[in-house]
Amino acid sequence: MTRLLLSLAAATLLATAAQAQPAPGREPPNPDTNRDGKVTLAEFKAVNAERQTRMFARMDANKDGKITQAEADAAAKKADAAGRKGPNGGPPGGMLMRMDANKDGAVTKIELSAMSERRFQTADTNKDGWLSKGELLMMRQRRGGAGAQ
Repeated sequence: MTRLLLSLAAATLLATAAQAQPAPGREPPNPDTNRDGKVTLAEFKAVNAERQTRMFARMDANKDGKITQAEADAAAKKADAAGRKGPNGGPPGGMLMRMDANKDGAVTKIELSAMSERRFQTADTNKDGWLSKGELLMMRQRRGGAGAQ
C-alpha cells in the first residue's frame, strides 16, 4: 500500500513538475481567469482539472477509471527513462497514493480532484476564500517550481 501511495504521488508530482517548469519564454497558465487579481477555488480547480484529466488518461493504462500501484509504477518508470524528475529534483512520484481516500489501493478521478481543494485550502493562508498573488507564489515555492498551480 505504501508503495502504491508513493508511486501515485510520484506520478502526480511528475505531472505537476511538467506544469511547474514551463518551457523557457513560456508563462505557466494563469489561474485568475477573470483577471480580477483573486484566484477563487472554482478558478483554481478548473486550471488543475485540465492537467489532472490529461495525467489521469496517461496513467490509467487499462482505462478502468482507477490508477493502481502497477499503473503508477509503470508511469514512473517511463518518466524516469525519459529523464524527467519530480519538482524537487528527485524521482517522479511518491505522493499520489496519499489521495487514495478510501484506501482501496487505487486512486479515482474524484480522489484526484479532491487534491485541488486541499491544495487551495492550504495555500489560502489568511482563509479569505481566494488566493492572492503572494499566496500563489508561496504555494509555488513550497512545491519547488515557479509555475506550479
